[in-house]
Amino acid sequence: MFGPALAWSIAAVAGLAYAGARADAWGPLERRGAAVVGSDACRVCHPAQHDTWARSYHRTMTQRAEGAAVLAPFAGEHVDHLGFRATMTRTAEGRPHVRVAAIDDEGGASDPPLLDVDVVMTVGSHRYQQYLAQIDRGGGPGEVWRLPVAWHVATARWIPMNAAFLEPEGARGDADAYLRHLSRWNDNCVLCHNTEPRPGMAQGTGDAPRFDTSVGELGIACEACHGPAGAHLQRHADPFRRLLAGGVGDGSIAHPGRLSPRDESGVCGRCHGNRISADVAAVLRDGDGFLPGTDLASVSRPIFRDATVGGEALFAERFWPDSTPRLSAYEYQGLLLSPCHQDGRAGGLGCDDCHAMHGDQPDMQVRPDRLGDRACTSCHVPEDLSLGTRHGGHGEKVMCQGCHTPRITYGLLEGMIGHRIAVPRPQAWIGRHDQPDACTQCHADRSRTWAAEALPRLGFPAPGPLPAPAPDEAWGSRVQLDLAGGDPLQRVLAIHALARPEVPVDVAARRAWITDALDDEYPAVRWFAWRALRQLAEPEQAALVAAYDPHADAEQRVPAADALRGAFGRGPFTPAQREVLEARQERTVLWIGE
Repeated sequence: MFGPALAWSIAAVAGLAYAGARADAWGPLERRGAAVVGSDACRVCHPAQHDTWARSYHRTMTQRAEGAAVLAPFAGEHVDHLGFRATMTRTAEGRPHVRVAAIDDEGGASDPPLLDVDVVMTVGSHRYQQYLAQIDRGGGPGEVWRLPVAWHVATARWIPMNAAFLEPEGARGDADAYLRHLSRWNDNCVLCHNTEPRPGMAQGTGDAPRFDTSVGELGIACEACHGPAGAHLQRHADPFRRLLAGGVGDGSIAHPGRLSPRDESGVCGRCHGNRISADVAAVLRDGDGFLPGTDLASVSRPIFRDATVGGEALFAERFWPDSTPRLSAYEYQGLLLSPCHQDGRAGGLGCDDCHAMHGDQPDMQVRPDRLGDRACTSCHVPEDLSLGTRHGGHGEKVMCQGCHTPRITYGLLEGMIGHRIAVPRPQAWIGRHDQPDACTQCHADRSRTWAAEALPRLGFPAPGPLPAPAPDEAWGSRVQLDLAGGDPLQRVLAIHALARPEVPVDVAARRAWITDALDDEYPAVRWFAWRALRQLAEPEQAALVAAYDPHADAEQRVPAADALRGAFGRGPFTPAQREVLEARQERTVLWIGE
């Protein structure tokens, strides 16, 4: 047994050796190129962190199609859309299987099928789950495609992928329209739904690329945020060295919680902020080259409203006119535009201030001490707010986020809060029809002029002389005008606003307004209307709502919509007003795949 002096000497020498090879000897250059070891290797030393990650939706971003990973029944269900029927079954070996074929004159699925494939992987498990099959369409045996149907988790029903995105209805019988979202996984989904993805694109024969795709690990695993851990694992394989380290981190791995808000948020922004790379070919061959703990801007730039490719502005419709993102997967851009973030180098707000990747909240992963108003009052303490945390007595149902990060974002068939933190200014949008505002998204029976005039009554400064309202402001509220005359994204967000329980409008009135959207040209808008009515209907009205299928052909859908309008009523507009508003819808035709 060592004596105290000798033991101290050994520990001191080993400690000095350890201290001499800490972060200064293990910077990003030394970590770059390290091997990916997988989450099971991380679990050996970090079981608690592994457990919290395993319960999160990041783990299930991509999985092999087996066992509990598959949420849909695959027990003979089918979904009809655009004159095609997708039927979901299982093979004799139990593998999930999808067959898509045209619907024949007798109402059955005809031969030959458009698709007849086994499912090999799943993507997602939170909002809806998508399914992937290995199909060689010129890209080689490793080519994998997302199938044109998905399982919607909350409603426990199949949906066509065409209806999950904001785009007009395709023509019945048009196979190309039906397969519009048969998307290749290798150079699309793989990049944000996996750890260390390498698409492996190479030039094949003719114009078709070939793929030899690999990932470090399926799903968003430990090394997606901490970087490849091979060097870290090698360094700490010795238990004596781990003991001497005393839990202090070193540069052989990235720790987002110890990074600046800018770099820590870049780890999230890699996937939660659509980006443009300087060398797209290199990304499609070898991956994006980003190493957690380094500057994300060194490998790519985030897409904003004015971003161009080849001199052409391609992304403006993904943002509101004031440059606020209006789609999910742009949360990083919203943060960068927020005054709370500043430039994020030395201070300011970062993703980690509100979200915890290893917390006890798998749904949205919000830190327990940042729930509700505490997301804001942790910095803006009530003493610093002359009006308190409930500006003007809004009441307990209205949180800070309702006004400062309103639900003006669309994604995954949901209305979501934005991540651009701003002060509501309804007066800036009076007379305009191209962007929702926080006040009237909640006060769904009011106009923007009303909201602007209410500011002094709530204790805010008077907004000054107000612009003249548009003539149609007298026809209905802002949400009603958006629902009947807005672009497709405004329409779905208007419906989403009307379905929220805190909206101070009678439920019967909200049901009546929503029925105007049951015949919308966009399947996603019809879906929102159906789901909102399903939520707002009285028990005795449930069967009437269930008879309406937002994805069915018009000859089945329109009679059911008429029945719902007969039961619930319609919006406030006269036929002449409705004609004007519906014509306004056609000014903006969106084709947005997230």
